[in-house]
Amino acid sequence: MARKQGRNLAREQLKAEFEKWLPPHLFRGIKQHGNSRWKPRLLVIVDVIMFWVSGDTLDERFRSARHLVRFLWPKENIPGSYSGFVNASIRLWPELRDRLVERLRACEGDDAAVWRVKGWLVLAVDGSRFECPRSDRNEQGLGCAGREKTTPQLFHTLLQHVGTGLPWDFRVGPGTDSERHHLQEMLEELPVRTMLTADAGFISYDLCHTLMDSGHTFVLRVGGNKTFLTGLEADAPQDDRIVYFWPQAKRSRPPLKLRQIRFPSTGGLPVVLVTNVLDDAILSDETAKQLYESRWGIEVFFRHLKQTFDFGRMLSRTPETAMNEHCWKLISFWFLQRMAVAHQLTERMNPRRFSAATARREIRELLQLMQQNRRGPSVKRRFIRMKGDDYERSGPKTTGKYPRKKTERPPSPPTIQPAKPCQIRRARSLGIKTHLIS
Repeated sequence: MARKQGRNLAREQLKAEFEKWLPPHLFRGIKQHGNSRWKPRLLVIVDVIMFWVSGDTLDERFRSARHLVRFLWPKENIPGSYSGFVNASIRLWPELRDRLVERLRACEGDDAAVWRVKGWLVLAVDGSRFECPRSDRNEQGLGCAGREKTTPQLFHTLLQHVGTGLPWDFRVGPGTDSERHHLQEMLEELPVRTMLTADAGFISYDLCHTLMDSGHTFVLRVGGNKTFLTGLEADAPQDDRIVYFWPQAKRSRPPLKLRQIRFPSTGGLPVVLVTNVLDDAILSDETAKQLYESRWGIEVFFRHLKQTFDFGRMLSRTPETAMNEHCWKLISFWFLQRMAVAHQLTERMNPRRFSAATARREIRELLQLMQQNRRGPSVKRRFIRMKGDDYERSGPKTTGKYPRKKTERPPSPPTIQPAKPCQIRRARSLGIKTHLIS
């Protein structure tokens, strides 16, 4: 009996993980469709597991996941129709989304050392496109904003908690959607006193104004398509680092007073950042640089999704099912990373060292050995091992000249010019908006 219990230990441990992160009370109040036999909690578990396992088609992945869930909960009735499963996933997603996002986010109770970076609650934002099959409905409903002759696409904008590397929020839409528009939708749910960091594609007058009104701070890169003014406050002490963001189209509103930060890059052109924290005693140039550079983790996250887990191309042939597929792929990966990060933090490990390749290998091996009733490392041990190698690079990182490697030119510095007398008078009548640290 003891030997049998030992072999079944992995199954009980994995069930305990699902019980912890997806407790029954999380799904209270969700109304089921009259003729649907899918329980919301079991549907989420099947959706999560089906993107952990391998399979050439979604139907194949669904059948593998359904078999695993029946193995974990043999007394549960799990419907076998894939089309019914997809319809239930699409129908329940609006009610499940916010509950799952709130449950899987990093929280202050995880570890104070990773909750804030350099004393700031830092969120990075970036967007990426994901390809879809070239069906008539996808071409009509999704469109394509990429290069000529590319397939229909989805556009995904992600907010990432920099301290843990976990997603914070996301928006998904057709390939023609705007990442700025997606971000604007997510601003209302930012935690109090957030610092937002982003690349040059996000900065706009409206974004900066909204963040300053909400009491948030930011460190944003700017490129050559933006113009800033100096000397707009003629009576104030002049500081070369102070610039004013006042696009021509926004001259009916007050200019924004910001601080510029410059540092060299490997590409030869200087990197120019702007922040609404004017006092370098509160946010030094070096700290701002480190916070901006920490956003590189969001680029790695997209690489995990697209390359390591092969989620870069959807298999669904209609816009509705393609968006549903993409959202559940993200939740599946997020769920796996969240469990790994939670265990790694208990061991005082750096959660930003999470390895998607190791996670994929460990979870698939766990599911395979569990069904065969074979022994292996504990579930906790497997989650702790989902990290990258501990080696330290001894020299600069270089890569080969691959035929399809991107060689995009980095953003050039913004235009900075002195304010004209008429602009100074206009700014004096409107006032100048400055962020006050409270």
